[in-house]
Amino acid sequence: MVRGLASLELLGDLLLDVRVLKNAPSVEWKQDRLDALPASVRERCVIIPSERRVFPTEGRNRLAEGSDAYAFLLLDDDAYLLELDGIRKGLGILQRDNSVGSIAYAQCDEKGAIIEGFGQPAPINVKYNCLVCGFISCGALVRGDVYHKLGGFQEILQMAHEENEFCRRQWDLGLSVVYLQTPTVCHNPSEIARNMRQRAKLNTRNAWYMAMLHEPAWLLCLTLPWRIWKGRAYLKWVKHWTGGEWKSLYREALKEFFRDFGELVKRRSPLKFTTLQKWQYLKKTYPPYP
Repeated sequence: MVRGLASLELLGDLLLDVRVLKNAPSVEWKQDRLDALPASVRERCVIIPSERRVFPTEGRNRLAEGSDAYAFLLLDDDAYLLELDGIRKGLGILQRDNSVGSIAYAQCDEKGAIIEGFGQPAPINVKYNCLVCGFISCGALVRGDVYHKLGGFQEILQMAHEENEFCRRQWDLGLSVVYLQTPTVCHNPSEIARNMRQRAKLNTRNAWYMAMLHEPAWLLCLTLPWRIWKGRAYLKWVKHWTGGEWKSLYREALKEFFRDFGELVKRRSPLKFTTLQKWQYLKKTYPPYP
């Protein structure tokens, strides 16, 4: 986290403030932990404490609350900036093109090489700036007014696919996501606080949640039973995360789905069918962005 915060010195005068969520840590932070940060970062650093552990969706919304910044740079605690050029390019696009709501960056290693095998905004063989269906929150730039208009991330999802859900709603407003081919963000996924069994369950469950939230009723009747059945196959497939013990996770996902069913119905906001079509198109096709 400290390394990531220190890298924000690269932003110079572009940096308005730095917001850090102190997410009910099990080991108390050392009081002098942030003293080594560059002064330009330390002076702008605001620690926002949470007495209970919250999921990333709620955490990011807390950080954005009340901010009037033109754009939010989203970084995970195991990510840091490699260079400024991609940020300048991203801001330039957001400022001159009102049809763009956010900028997606690739996950790179320390040398700036795109990491193969990760869930990147675009496949590694896409070597140009393009439109993509969504960003990854370990490295993204989002217009502040767009974030607030959408109400931030959907907290009922907790984590897993929350960026996809956010970007679907963004596309529904007619606002694009642009992927920049610049080595801007290094992301070294930390094993700390990563529960891959939980991730597998949430990947399964949240596919059902997003269908409930956004698909037109006629489409939902067709797809939801299939999605629920497909969840079994997915959990069997990710046995490197589950150790092959998928049945209990499937039962948990179903239990949580039925528990939240009423809330999902209340939150339903079906997207335009053309948005869902565009989303599917952008998952496989990457139109160049000039």
